Amino acid sequence: MHGFLTHLRISLILNCRNLQALIFGYVVPVFFLIALGSVFGGPNGLTAASMGQVLAISTLGGACFGMPITMVGERERGVWRRYRLTPLGTGWFILSTMIARFLIVASAALLQYALAMAAYHLPLPAHPLDLVLSFTLVSFAFIGIGLIIATVATSIGAVQALGQTLFLPMIIIGGVGIPVWNLPAWVQPISLYLPGRYAVNALANSIAPAGAFKAPYCLAALVVIGAAATVVGWKLFRWEPGQRLARSAPLWILLAVGTWIVIGVIAHANPAFVPAR
Repeated sequence: MHGFLTHLRISLILNCRNLQALIFGYVVPVFFLIALGSVFGGPNGLTAASMGQVLAISTLGGACFGMPITMVGERERGVWRRYRLTPLGTGWFILSTMIARFLIVASAALLQYALAMAAYHLPLPAHPLDLVLSFTLVSFAFIGIGLIIATVATSIGAVQALGQTLFLPMIIIGGVGIPVWNLPAWVQPISLYLPGRYAVNALANSIAPAGAFKAPYCLAALVVIGAAATVVGWKLFRWEPGQRLARSAPLWILLAVGTWIVIGVIAHANPAFVPAR
């Protein structure tokens, strides 16, 4: 346990020293808050739906860019070789890394919410505990995905490329950057196959009077996506910069993506599971 806590502390310190990770973790979320607040903030202030988008973007950026950039940078510099010589096992190492990232994205979310209340008259969440639960599950899902990116990527440039292949679709057609109901009718079903749709729904419901359990399927989807991604990231984890991925890597990655497809198929067959509004 001492080694676990020590690595958690070191991870937080190293994250705070990484300029790119700080930009994706704090600057980018505030930028999106201002952008979405300016576009979707009506005369009565920022809505719960828009704030759900803001929090989802914040978590997505921190998990799919901030965490992998830090992890790949450490691995490429040989920092992990020292960790490998300690009694701290791979599972505990991954867990402490994920918790450190969760604390960072949670602090960014608190900053965003405080700024939204001050600048855009956002009220306190109608269901604070629901919001904590939803945010935790959203973070779990996105951080798990970020773990896969960090494991597969061989350089920081590769992290940015892989991150964009996930970030941009979720922003554009996944309901994260543009509200689902503003998307063309033929695009809306596609968003059901992307984790961002469930993240925004869960967060927005927690802020609004409806509550997170208005759509429990979204919460369950986030748990499944996060669990599958974390297992895949753990199975493919690499300590050394030159270490090759296992031959079974494509199958494991297919498993993670397959959960998105199954979840999307079920949601598409049951529209009431994931309401557009």
